[in-house]
Amino acid sequence: MELIVSLIMVPCVAALLMLVVRVDKARDVLCVASAAVIALLSIAFAVQNLGAGSLYFDLPMEYSHFLAVVNIVIDITVGLYIVCYSVKYRRVLPLVLAIGQILTTLWFEYNIQREVQFESQMHVDSLGIIMVLILGIVGTGICVYALGYMKDFQAHHPEQKDRRPWFFALMFAFLSAMYNVVLSDNLCWIYTAWEVTTLCSFLLIGFTKTEEAINNAFRQIVMNMLGGLAFQAAILWLGLQGESRLFSEFLKTAANVAVADPAAAGVFVLPVALLAFAGMTKAAQMPFHTWLLGAMVAPTPTSALLHSSTMVKAGCFLLIKLSPLFLVFPVASAMVVLIGGLTFCLASFMAISQSNAKRVLAYSTIANLGLIVACAGVGTPEAVWAAIFLVIFHAVAKSLLFLCVGTAEHHIGSRDIEDMDGLFERMPRLARFMMLGIMAMFVAPFGMLVSKWATLASFASSGEVLLLVLLAFGSAATFMFWGKWFGKLAGIAAHEQNVELSVHKSEWFALALMAVLTAGACICMPTLSNLFVQPYLVVTYGALGANISVDNMYIMSIIALAVVVMLFGTLDMSKSKKKTVPVYMAGITVDSDERLFRGSLGGEVKATSRNWYMNELFGEKVLDKPATIVTAVIMVVGLVASLAGSQVGAENFVGTSLAMYMPLATMNEGLLQTLLGIVLFAIAGPVVGCLLAGLDRKITARMQGRVGPPLLQPYYDVRKLIEKDDVSVNTVEGTYITFALVLTVIGGGVFVAGGNFLMCVFLITLSALFFIVAAYSSRSPYSEVGADRETLQVMAYEPTVLFVAVCMFLALGTFDVAGVANIGLPMIVVCIPAFLALMFVLTIKLRKSPFDLSYSHHAHQELVKGVTTEMSGRTLAKVEVMHWCETTLFLGWVAMFFIWDNPVSIVLAVAVAALAFFLEIFIDNNFARVKWQKCLKWAWIVALVCGLANTAWLVFALIA
Repeated sequence: MELIVSLIMVPCVAALLMLVVRVDKARDVLCVASAAVIALLSIAFAVQNLGAGSLYFDLPMEYSHFLAVVNIVIDITVGLYIVCYSVKYRRVLPLVLAIGQILTTLWFEYNIQREVQFESQMHVDSLGIIMVLILGIVGTGICVYALGYMKDFQAHHPEQKDRRPWFFALMFAFLSAMYNVVLSDNLCWIYTAWEVTTLCSFLLIGFTKTEEAINNAFRQIVMNMLGGLAFQAAILWLGLQGESRLFSEFLKTAANVAVADPAAAGVFVLPVALLAFAGMTKAAQMPFHTWLLGAMVAPTPTSALLHSSTMVKAGCFLLIKLSPLFLVFPVASAMVVLIGGLTFCLASFMAISQSNAKRVLAYSTIANLGLIVACAGVGTPEAVWAAIFLVIFHAVAKSLLFLCVGTAEHHIGSRDIEDMDGLFERMPRLARFMMLGIMAMFVAPFGMLVSKWATLASFASSGEVLLLVLLAFGSAATFMFWGKWFGKLAGIAAHEQNVELSVHKSEWFALALMAVLTAGACICMPTLSNLFVQPYLVVTYGALGANISVDNMYIMSIIALAVVVMLFGTLDMSKSKKKTVPVYMAGITVDSDERLFRGSLGGEVKATSRNWYMNELFGEKVLDKPATIVTAVIMVVGLVASLAGSQVGAENFVGTSLAMYMPLATMNEGLLQTLLGIVLFAIAGPVVGCLLAGLDRKITARMQGRVGPPLLQPYYDVRKLIEKDDVSVNTVEGTYITFALVLTVIGGGVFVAGGNFLMCVFLITLSALFFIVAAYSSRSPYSEVGADRETLQVMAYEPTVLFVAVCMFLALGTFDVAGVANIGLPMIVVCIPAFLALMFVLTIKLRKSPFDLSYSHHAHQELVKGVTTEMSGRTLAKVEVMHWCETTLFLGWVAMFFIWDNPVSIVLAVAVAALAFFLEIFIDNNFARVKWQKCLKWAWIVALVCGLANTAWLVFALIA
């Protein structure tokens, strides 16, 4: 109990001291010392309580009255503070809401709470420990980062009064309130801390006191006060019904009554929905997402602390705690699931249209919070396992990215992604940290993508068809906006000035801490699961919840370690002896670093290339208003239905919220089998792919009335490339291509070994990323256009591939490829739509006409190869070998649909794969190329129609 009190009080004391300390050095010492104490207390708390299950602590009874007084005093003070600001700035709505909260608090206190003893119980479980560690390590690290950042901020804004004491006081006060939220068990005390976080956020967003800041601060407080009123209404309702105000008792009683006597559970229908509504407003879910977007006007530490690692996580924390109730209160579950899923998908779409890095981070934050909310709404152990890991990885990776953007903005004078072109040389360490954060957010083997893997599996196992659709298309969009930002950072231009030498030590400390936490969490994911996440699920559900086998997590951990080593250990340009040459710019190159060339008329021309932002498809003007209207309607309907359920027969509003529940089976996922599969594919994949490439050329030549080259011509071409001089336009593209090739081989090995199909898909996606980044790194206009188009192609085919995985699971009961050999009929019998969709996108995967937008080995299709324009010699040879391996693997995906538990099926599968290959060559030679818009539109229409139809039919068949 002493540690809990210390965790709450130390930040309070630090906040008070920060108000009176005006000297920079003294503030630095106080901030670092306070952060160190809080971090050590958090770690000690975790060590002391880890593995102890669910623990309850009570303060002595004699403190009960005092705590009740303190609670109501803080409530009223927060309300009066908002009233004063509302009057000062003439804002009517927040004034009305604040007065309403004050009056409700007073009425509740003197009419209901007065007769009940204030319960000072604290509750500790594994989820609370996770949150304590996030607050104590990530939160305090951001406070330390703010020391250097705010010095630069004040220097850049000399016209503003130095209000840094107020800023740091609010930061530490916020930490104290958050400790209360995650450790208190009394709903009244949680509500008080909840509103303190709202007030702190309001003051920090409006810190600069500009008109824009004030407007956004009031937007935040209005939206979060609506959630606060819902929280308050839930407590009031429980009080009027004579129910306990202990959160743990509420969760247990509501779940037990809903199962044992649904007709008597009406008393809990409304408070569950109201608390869910409060959690979604705090988590910035649509239609309340605009408060988080507006919060980006605040200094960067505010964004990092409040909107990536703490405040929004309070909403996620509440919803995850409510997850078991969502299993038996279907109206609240449907509201949360739909809002979370739509928020994830639509926010991901809108992120594509942003060039402002902080708005990209904001939309990405909203999207990932949506995924957490959707998982919480599903409520199964598997979904909650994914939700908790999403919380962990989002907290560390997004904090790292916010801090990186803040430091970059102060040193390059912009937060625009386009201005980060070549940051790898201007700020090499910072660029690496930023690249690590971006990879951690969207690609395997890093934690966010692995958590999305678990999310996909949990949605499939519970028959959440709509969520599967939203997840498939939202995930495709994330690759687009993260991939193009990553590519901008990777650009290499010689002789750039290093501008990171003036970064403050406090900033470097925090950045390094976040980078270590991000990498460490990804590498140690199996340990985190065993020590923190699984114990919470066992206590809460009495069951384990991982959708990913331990062997697969270890494989991902090893690959994550290799990628981190590559990023920080091998991409050192100063040690490379590789010969570099200028980039090709369709003329006489004058200065490749500045992209200047002499054109056909003799004048100097500067080549420019900007990423695609697709405003006409994914812009805020196109999507924001419809998204707001639809989600608002869902929320209103959910709350009204819950109110109705509390007044009429509750049995119609209580019961299972799951369409189905299908356990996940695992088969060939051992490390040894995977290793053998990798070795086999490393040998056979290139050989088969080379022969197929030669056959492709001969068939193509015959179709065009030519004889064609020898069958082994691709081998001879690659051998010639290897014998060429090893030159490049930079020193890193070869490393990126090597990793792309290795990851393709590993993905193929997983498939050949009968391992997890999702792992195979995600490894191929990571390979595609490194291929794209290799092109971006050259800073060549042609290569950048090719890289943009390659990114678009991944975005186009990704939903279909995910639908194939889902249909495979629903048909086989497993994501393991080995499962196809254990069924009596081939998978094609029940997965015809998914197969047709795969055949459609196979044209994109094999880079054939009409969709060869970025790279093709046929001269009749593209004279300048775009993505590989600047590649030659061994690097280009690796690309060709990778293409061979991809062709072998993708045809293996086709063959997979025709194998069952009869060895003869292998012959049929090979024959179908050969027919598919011939069909692709035929299409390639008989269809003209199309624009990228049609590539994206057709691929997504096919994925939506075929994927949705097949998934829905399989779910219906399983339910029936």
